[in-house]
Amino acid sequence: SLFRPGATAPALQALSFRVLAGEILVVLGGCGSGKTTLACWMAGWVPNSLPATIEGIARFDGDPLNGRLPAQMAEQVQMVQARPYAGLTGCAFTVAGEVAFGPENLGLPESEIRQRVGTALALCEATELASRQPASLSGGEAQRVAIAAAVAMQPRLMLLDEAFSRLAPAAAHQMLDRLVAMTRQGLTLVLFEKQFDLAARVASQVLLLDGGRQQALGAPAAVFDQAMEHVQSSDAL
Repeated sequence: SLFRPGATAPALQALSFRVLAGEILVVLGGCGSGKTTLACWMAGWVPNSLPATIEGIARFDGDPLNGRLPAQMAEQVQMVQARPYAGLTGCAFTVAGEVAFGPENLGLPESEIRQRVGTALALCEATELASRQPASLSGGEAQRVAIAAAVAMQPRLMLLDEAFSRLAPAAAHQMLDRLVAMTRQGLTLVLFEKQFDLAARVASQVLLLDGGRQQALGAPAAVFDQAMEHVQSSDAL
């Protein structure tokens, strides 16, 4: 369970799931279901970037997440948020510099940084944005760049919190398919989504979250009916 400061009820509770390397977990829920809070917890933001107290243990690669600094997690875990500008550092004058920021902080050789940046921008259909100023980007462009910056870190786990919300449906499906292809090399994806159809076609398992509680966990077909009931009810509120 996760408790926010001053709250009398937990923001998250009754969670029990495991994601293996190369798997794709879809966390499905409507507004206020707790998806973003769970994403931040899995990113290692508690309690330093997300003040909260924890009951129970969340682990990454066998080690507890609680108390680890986000900077210590950055090489292993990357999170892309629904608000793409929140994922930009503000420290770079060009998109290429923005995508290079993380690898540079890893102290990598310049040749490897250039290779990572080029590969990530190409994967995200953002090569033509390389010389643009990050502040000049549209929402969809910023979202592509935020995903490219995460890809350039070559993490083992990517958390995508409605990370395709600014993209057209065809572009979102294309981007997702390219990230799914990376799971064949061991990347683990966790998608936090409202839309069942975008993510369920690629999911290894679906976790249904409602009111901060895990309502169901299983294969997409097994969770479908219950998921539709909860998501429609939440969106109607």
